[in-house]
Amino acid sequence: MLEVFDGKQTYRGGRGKTPFLQIIVFLLLAFLILLICVALIQYTAIGQSNLFSLLLFGVEAASPSLAAILTVLLFRSKSGLGTFLKSRYADHLSVKLILIGLLLPVAVAAVSKLVYCFYFGIVPALGLPSAKKMLILFWALFAEELGWRGFLQEELRPYLNAHAIPLVVGFVWALWHYHFFLSGQMSAPILLFVLGCVADSYLYFALTTAAKGNIVPVSIAHFSANLSINLLLIGPQYDHGSAALYLLYVSCCFVTAAVVYAVVLNRGKSTRNTVL
Repeated sequence: MLEVFDGKQTYRGGRGKTPFLQIIVFLLLAFLILLICVALIQYTAIGQSNLFSLLLFGVEAASPSLAAILTVLLFRSKSGLGTFLKSRYADHLSVKLILIGLLLPVAVAAVSKLVYCFYFGIVPALGLPSAKKMLILFWALFAEELGWRGFLQEELRPYLNAHAIPLVVGFVWALWHYHFFLSGQMSAPILLFVLGCVADSYLYFALTTAAKGNIVPVSIAHFSANLSINLLLIGPQYDHGSAALYLLYVSCCFVTAAVVYAVVLNRGKSTRNTVL
């Protein structure tokens, strides 16, 4: 299928419309698995065990991907799941896009930190995540993107304008983090966090479109962004409660997403005009 990215016609992975019921089932499963894990951690004896708490947190973090796998199994059988996983992890794998996914979030975080430190005359500081934190960060390589970008984003393409899809996915993705705010584990201002998710969603949409549905680049980008934030100490919890650096970081994410999104959009238009 021809890949065109102009807001009207986009890459669809060679499939027709997905029954909207599959999207509803996916969303219900993603939030239900999350809710069950949170409840087990907070209200049962199992959740008080460090080992089981960590395991449940891993399942909780992977609830979008687990929901995608269960939904595909339910509606498309085992063979459909194999095709789905192959299209998301093996087909159209690009080393160039993987490198972009790895390095771009580091550059955005580093520029934000350096500008902030230069403006306020602060000596840049670095953090070293604990072994447990690093395990959680590495888990981001597999936990979420199969669900958000691999399933929800791609299955919304036949229903929504390409410009609207990242906005919808970004809001859903931000909403999925509600438990972190309710439990006090997230210190970022809610509005800035939501805007950051939307900005990243546009960036990830562009990368996934360029990769023709392959989610390896965005999985690496997600991991790289989380790691950079922790290494460069970006967030109110690292800055005496101030959200100034985080605001600058989110702003840089928006600029970066807009540039990458525009580049992919223009490339799609050029491809269509060449073919026509």
